[in-house]
Amino acid sequence: MIAKTLSKKDETRKEIIKNAREILSKMGYKKSSTEEIAKSLNKTKSALYHYFENREEIFQAVLHYEGEQLKQTLFEAINNERDPQKKLQVFFIIREKQIYKLWNFYKSIIEEYFLRYSYIMMALDDYSRNEQAMVESILVEGIEKGVFRISDISLTSRTLIKMIKGFDFFLFQGEKFKEIQNELTEAIHVFINGISKH
Repeated sequence: MIAKTLSKKDETRKEIIKNAREILSKMGYKKSSTEEIAKSLNKTKSALYHYFENREEIFQAVLHYEGEQLKQTLFEAINNERDPQKKLQVFFIIREKQIYKLWNFYKSIIEEYFLRYSYIMMALDDYSRNEQAMVESILVEGIEKGVFRISDISLTSRTLIKMIKGFDFFLFQGEKFKEIQNELTEAIHVFINGISKH
């Protein structure tokens, strides 16, 4: 009986997160109230507080959901490749495509994003750590297979992540993915050549 109750609670939380995601994308952060979220679910505002303490917690859950979706997409993409060099290429191309889709979905909060940058980055801390761990595992595999030559895996993975976040900025400024794709591909090519054994 307890397991069923927990499962029902988890399902309701997911439903709240998905509806909050839609409202946030259409109305922006400031106008996305708990009243609007509750209304979209045919629930009362107080009913939401059985699942989340406040609006901030709901939106942190939305960001966590987006991070998990992105992580799963990347995990599946790199696991379809055998070659570590190809894994790195796929990781960065797929990641940037997904970031572009996310940014497009949330375009109504572009301005708010920059105002609330630190809040969002703090909420995505777990995702950023997972992203770095994924890159590190690809680099380790490349070293073990004799493909990559790296003296400091942690430093190299942090550098790769910072490089890709530089491309995020252009998407946030309104550029389309196809407009940065050639530069992204070239940057990845140069980086992979730099760490590969020739």
